[in-house]
Amino acid sequence: MLDFFLQLDLSLFHFINTNLSNVIFNYIFIFFHDCHKNIWVVLPVLFLWLFYIFKDKKNRISLIILIPLSILITDQIGSNIKNLELRQRPYMVIDQNKINLLVKAKKDENGLYENTRSSKKSFPSNHSANVWALSFILGHIYKNKRKYFVTLAILISISRVYIGVHYPLDIIIGAGIGMAVGLLLIKTSEKLIR
Repeated sequence: MLDFFLQLDLSLFHFINTNLSNVIFNYIFIFFHDCHKNIWVVLPVLFLWLFYIFKDKKNRISLIILIPLSILITDQIGSNIKNLELRQRPYMVIDQNKINLLVKAKKDENGLYENTRSSKKSFPSNHSANVWALSFILGHIYKNKRKYFVTLAILISISRVYIGVHYPLDIIIGAGIGMAVGLLLIKTSEKLIR
């Protein structure tokens, strides 16, 4: 049974990573890879967050507490699971000619990808966990904008497979962690606010 799911996971990986590959998707999905490290993305997002904290008095406490807490918790859960080194990144296992790796990975003198701390930690995807926790929380606070948060979460999650750094199962489990953390934080905050 496990072999079936792993084979399905690999087939889905190849479909997303190679069959869907095109110039437009390359540009879009590479953007999502390290956008959290890009000052031109981080500053507007921080500005929007602070703007809504200031403007939206009804949800101010939720925005101040739940947003950073969701990222902190999902990162810790994901990192602890990653430290078990349950799965290597796809580019470490799949032949280099059969993968569309769109990010740089260290190579040794023979041209093979090096075993690094990151290369051993594919499972689960922290990007997926973080974005799904945020999507759940923001979708709960701003129900009329939920579809936008979910769409963004789907795009960021798929981008991890598309660029070649995660398998679909990594992002699915990451999404599950994120949704569980988001739901737990929402339920906890509702009990405390009452």
